[in-house]
Amino acid sequence: MTEPDGKFIARESSWLQFNRRVLAEAMDPSLPLLERLKFIGIVSSNLDEFFMVRVASLLEYPEEMRAASREAFELIESQTRYFSEGLVPEMQKAGIERVFPQGLTDRERQHVTFFFRHELFPVLTPIAIYPDKPVPVLSNLNLYLGVSLKEASAGKDDLLHAVIEVPRIFPRMIVLPKETSYRFLLIEDVIKMFVEEFFPGFEAVETGLLRITRAAEMTIDEEKDEDFAEVMTEVLRRRQQNSIVRLEISASDAQVSYWSERLGMDIFSVWNNPSWMDLKSISQLAFQPVFFDLKRPSWVPKPLPQFDKAQDIWTAIREKDVLVHHPYDSFDAVSRFVHTAAEDPDVLAIKQTLYRAGPQSSVISALEKAGENGKNVTALIELKARFDEDSNIHWARRLEMAGVNVLYGVSGFKTHAKACLVIRREADGIRKYVHLSTGNYNEKTAALYSDIGLFTCQEEIAQDISSFFNMVTGYSQPAAWRKIEVAPFGLRRRIIRLIGREVMRSTREKPGLIRAKMNSLADPEVIEALYRASQKGVRIELNVRGICGLRPGMTGVSENISVISVVDMFLEHSRIFYFQNGGDEEVYLSSSDWMPRNFDRRIEIMFPVEAQATKKEVIDILGRYFLDNTKAWRLLEGGGYEKLSPKDPAEAFRAQEYFCKKAQDREKQMQKAAIKELKPQKPGASRTE
Repeated sequence: MTEPDGKFIARESSWLQFNRRVLAEAMDPSLPLLERLKFIGIVSSNLDEFFMVRVASLLEYPEEMRAASREAFELIESQTRYFSEGLVPEMQKAGIERVFPQGLTDRERQHVTFFFRHELFPVLTPIAIYPDKPVPVLSNLNLYLGVSLKEASAGKDDLLHAVIEVPRIFPRMIVLPKETSYRFLLIEDVIKMFVEEFFPGFEAVETGLLRITRAAEMTIDEEKDEDFAEVMTEVLRRRQQNSIVRLEISASDAQVSYWSERLGMDIFSVWNNPSWMDLKSISQLAFQPVFFDLKRPSWVPKPLPQFDKAQDIWTAIREKDVLVHHPYDSFDAVSRFVHTAAEDPDVLAIKQTLYRAGPQSSVISALEKAGENGKNVTALIELKARFDEDSNIHWARRLEMAGVNVLYGVSGFKTHAKACLVIRREADGIRKYVHLSTGNYNEKTAALYSDIGLFTCQEEIAQDISSFFNMVTGYSQPAAWRKIEVAPFGLRRRIIRLIGREVMRSTREKPGLIRAKMNSLADPEVIEALYRASQKGVRIELNVRGICGLRPGMTGVSENISVISVVDMFLEHSRIFYFQNGGDEEVYLSSSDWMPRNFDRRIEIMFPVEAQATKKEVIDILGRYFLDNTKAWRLLEGGGYEKLSPKDPAEAFRAQEYFCKKAQDREKQMQKAAIKELKPQKPGASRTE
């Protein structure tokens, strides 16, 4: 799956390469057992999305779709084999054991029977599959028990079929009463034990487990006059009937053939897995409050010194720009910013974008409080945030009830920008305070994803963000930005100009340097601009976590370009762009990757980091990733990756570990300083002694 001219790496192959790197983490024996299990679940979740999004996008191109599916199934095979042959025996040795019905003790069987009779059976509903009627709609990514039945008086050729949906309201793993180990039975095995109780008068000839994956695309008419939240709710209902792009099944050949035919699946879209299915739900074992010795110690984000010491965060931001680096710095800094604004009587208005807010959102609560306090609050909620649509509709309704002006962005575009604007009346007039970020206003992901945010009240940036909100909430035309750049109105053009300027400033004696960190790089125009810069002698160092369509190391094209990808305990999510600019360095942060969808179909913001202290800090953060020789992978010209490793163990460097230690050391210094402040001083001694 490569582009015809060989200059680009195909998006599907690159995405699967990323998941191979994640799987390599799951197979790293130096990691604790349950940490490896967690990575197994991440691979499963990523591959679900791969089929829903990438494979689904190839429905009109059968050969390419089959090739993508085949490559994905090869990865699933590697994942499943390692899980079954590697992790499962280790789990058993550690006292974590899957039990099958035939292995239950009498006491355990009594426990399971009680659970089935009193809790499970009442909520289950068998659904008949009639040969002369369409198969009822099966839910995306849910498990179903397929049952082949016959009447006692009927011949074997007269099989009937039914399904029982495995309910999501119960945990997948039913823990058995055992004090010395963690024995569990999968819920589908419980249903199998009692399956004939659902079909009195019939014999269950065989059972099998199936799971379908549907395309995730949505067709939305954004010009309708109805409430857009209602439109989205209806669209989400219709999405449950989208095309099926994958069938996972654990069953006999006869059942595989039956279900493939009834669901209209060809052999290239069917994965027959006889052992374990949906490893994402199995990986939830890694998050259970047990076996702490089998886990990596949990990271606790540290307080932000500038805010932690400040009685008044407005004064702290006025004194200097404040950088926040998640998850090393706590999301509490962002929550405090919005909550303080909600309670401050001098704050007149708050304007906020929300893309993924999470199930428990302190930011949403703050906006609600601000609305209830009579402030002018505007929340721009993106209802089309993939897989978070239901959650965002819920938040929109809550905010509306609190008196917040809830808007749904610009028709035809996703609002992916991360911005919060606070307007405050002060002694010298109205002042605007801004928070901009590479990541979402979501405290859960802020503890798991690496992102960078900036608090500032710089007049030109604040005015730009004010104009940005006017543009996306009203009828104003795109502004002539002073400092920021906004997609889809000029971000690609700005990036290409910055690359071109680096070529102009580059000399043989002092070659230009571009360093960039992002999640994905797939825009052909930007890649071509990077190729041209490489040919002119500019050194280009890229840190691309996932999809990378650029092919480094090609003779005469990309010899001066290197690409790495860091896969570690936190998901790398920040976007940082550095241009040496002949010594007058420029650094930008952004919500946008370098992809066509970000440049053309999303509202994105790129903003500069200009204050010398914060600029230096961002440059240092970016540079540390290129020193990583422990969790970094190098992209090869052929499209594969090789893991980096230090020649001397003493020279090992791991960027995320470095940032954790830096945050821990800073916290210790803060604690020492606080203790020193509390110590009684000698008469006449000064605080500075």
